[in-house]
Amino acid sequence: MSAQPPTPDNQLTYVRGEVSEGGCTPGGHRITTTTPPPPPHRSMPSELSLSSLDMLTGQRLCQSKLHKDSVLSALNQQRKEGVLCDVTLVAGEQKFHAHKAVLAACSDYFRAMFSLCMVESEAEEVTLQGVTSVGLKQALDFAYTGQIMLEPGVIQDVLSAGSHLQLLELLSLCSHYLIQELNSFNYLDLYRLADLFHLPVLEGAVVDFLVEHLSELQHSRQEEVLLLPYRLLREVLKSDQLTSLSEEQIWQLVVRWLEHDCRHQCTDDLLQHVRYGLMDPSALRLAAQRHPVVQASEAAAALIDEALEYHRGVFAQPVRQTARTRPRSQSPTLYIVGGRKREVCRVRELRFFNPVEQEHVHIAGVSNWSELAPMAAGRSHHCVAVMGHFLFVAGGEVEHATGRTCAVRTACRYDPRGNRWTEIAPMKTCREHFVLGPLGHFLYAVGGRNELRQVLPTVERYCPKRNKWSFVQSFDRSLSCHAGCVTDGLLWVSGGVTNTAQYQNRLMVYDPVQNLWLSRCAMPQRRVYHVMAAVRRQLYVLGGNDLDYNNDRILVRHIDSYDIDVDQWTRCTFSLLTGQNESGVAVHSDRIYIVGGYSIWTNEPLACIQVLDVSAEGKEEVFYGPTLPFASNGIATCFLPAPYFTCPNLQTLQVPHHRIGAV
Repeated sequence: MSAQPPTPDNQLTYVRGEVSEGGCTPGGHRITTTTPPPPPHRSMPSELSLSSLDMLTGQRLCQSKLHKDSVLSALNQQRKEGVLCDVTLVAGEQKFHAHKAVLAACSDYFRAMFSLCMVESEAEEVTLQGVTSVGLKQALDFAYTGQIMLEPGVIQDVLSAGSHLQLLELLSLCSHYLIQELNSFNYLDLYRLADLFHLPVLEGAVVDFLVEHLSELQHSRQEEVLLLPYRLLREVLKSDQLTSLSEEQIWQLVVRWLEHDCRHQCTDDLLQHVRYGLMDPSALRLAAQRHPVVQASEAAAALIDEALEYHRGVFAQPVRQTARTRPRSQSPTLYIVGGRKREVCRVRELRFFNPVEQEHVHIAGVSNWSELAPMAAGRSHHCVAVMGHFLFVAGGEVEHATGRTCAVRTACRYDPRGNRWTEIAPMKTCREHFVLGPLGHFLYAVGGRNELRQVLPTVERYCPKRNKWSFVQSFDRSLSCHAGCVTDGLLWVSGGVTNTAQYQNRLMVYDPVQNLWLSRCAMPQRRVYHVMAAVRRQLYVLGGNDLDYNNDRILVRHIDSYDIDVDQWTRCTFSLLTGQNESGVAVHSDRIYIVGGYSIWTNEPLACIQVLDVSAEGKEEVFYGPTLPFASNGIATCFLPAPYFTCPNLQTLQVPHHRIGAV
């Protein structure tokens, strides 16, 4: 055989995938390839001109919306085909391929199993005890896809697998599925599932369902109610939203439950959740004298004695409130009391916002308000204050039989639990156009005009325990038609007019500990007949009027805010939609409600409610709420718990009408 010429340096020989220089195949065949000539020169990325790089503007995070789903989908396909899987799970007699990394990413149980040097961490096959094949299949499907088809036939297997394998997101989906299926026929079964698998969200939903439907279940499924588990009944009794039954009915239910199957070991714990202060005193006395449950339990007897003592101290009740006297209520709502109409001079009625269907809420002014027990006499330009869930009304202007109107010193208190009024001690001085504020265990009445229309500098306070008024430190000048509010444990007063008809822009603050009035930074503008409210350490002054250079009254639509911490006023960038004088004001959920009032443009009372929403900083807005049942000035307003038999929807009070459908 003739000798072969040497292989040039630029030639390589490939032998069945192996490369050798000048080599042969086992059969003696030589396969050679010659490296092709290089292509024409092209610039490498590093050789790009500097000027072209300068055209790029900066760093950006680029993200694929499909990547995560496609990776998970590919892993799931590998699992189904048994490709690249590194563990086999066994449940019952079925085997399931999986990836340890995926399992550990979904479950603390698997993360511990595969990473803590446990026996299973090196095993290719792991047998799971306490998990059915149905439950494991569903759990793996969820782990690889993030979705699961739940139905009654598999839910318990899935819950068992999810609980055992610590698949928390799967348990959450199961809870929400069961909540959607919750009804009066299965609530007990679902509660047992929640208890067995520790599903707090489902357990809370069952409690809320029972709180809402306990009254109808009492009538339709009374025997079943007596089978309620102890923990479930206790949580229901603790709820402030248990308003479908009166407190006497709640007491009777608890007693029947205790007597059923002789559950007397639970007596002391359950009876402490009955709110005896909400029960009628005659029913309490009857229970104390005759009921065997009370006579057999010292704790129960002590609770009833405490409630009877509470009822005996009628005037002191607002400062003796406890968890057992707090009203049960679905939510607070807006109350209006008194005022002055066009056609009827003074108003006696007390009303609360209780709207009809939302699409009619802005045209059905009267039907949005429900009446409660009226005051003994109509009044306007009075003041209200809330203390211990009671509504206090003091002073104001009343109309006598002769047609003459004047200020009065009478005061009364409304109890929303029993829908009844109680006369309290009258003030020492007749007052209208004044300020009333609760501080600690006292009410403070500041300034105003008396029955002779004289402007007053005096300040007095009411003590509920003694049912008595007494004078405290007076102003340094007479003042009426001012505004006031309480925050930070202090009583703040702004603006007003003196006995020499001087409009004021002063801000004064009363410290009850020192019994002292202190001056703070003056408002940017004088105001009378305005309102003031406090939200998150900011004071807001709204409405009212001032005098122009000709000494004529002008409406003030600007809103000014005062920062308590830095003693500084700021003019807000938002204003009232229309001027309001002699209005009522109330605050709830970082919203200020300016209710009714008087327009000096039209010389007519107003039926509008303007809402200043300052709940989101930088997104403050003013909008019109629902209308009053009648136009009225000198009206007073506040927020109190809604009557126990109602559940008003406050959406139209909290959201502009044009946005209600989007909420």
